[in-house]
Amino acid sequence: MRLFSKSALQKKYPLITGENTPILRIVCDEVKKITPEIKQFCKDIIELMREYDGVWLAAPQIDQNYRIAAVTQRDTNHTNRKWEKERKLTDEFVMINPKVLSTSHETSISEEACLSLPKIKGDVSRPDSITIQYMCSKGKTHVHKATDFNARVILHEMDHLDGVLFIDKLVTSL
Repeated sequence: MRLFSKSALQKKYPLITGENTPILRIVCDEVKKITPEIKQFCKDIIELMREYDGVWLAAPQIDQNYRIAAVTQRDTNHTNRKWEKERKLTDEFVMINPKVLSTSHETSISEEACLSLPKIKGDVSRPDSITIQYMCSKGKTHVHKATDFNARVILHEMDHLDGVLFIDKLVTSL
């Protein structure tokens, strides 16, 4: 992450923060057509995810009203169940108009954080495995199965596209 100066992309797409910021609380519009602008945005959001040192990034987090999110997928065979980027990167991709097809009945509670809510972390319960469908920037439909950390990453980002923040789902102890 750049500590002192913003990149051209960061200036074009500044990171939006704050739990009551309107763009973070809307249901984003579906992408109707893959245009050259959408293809470029998909490239940009992957680069921004790297620049902001994130493991995920959704369009509303950079002030864009699209159902688009960039996610990383990590090695889930790692013995440490921490969500941080200690896990080996296995893939990164952009999801356009993602939809959940199925979720497991089994759930796990794990700590989450968010670039749009700096300095806040909390435990969230999510399904252990999911199957989703999404479109890539080439307009092709994909079905993707994810487990553990990878399922959590995808669901966290899909929540952003529906105006939901992880703090809305915090697990509280009695």
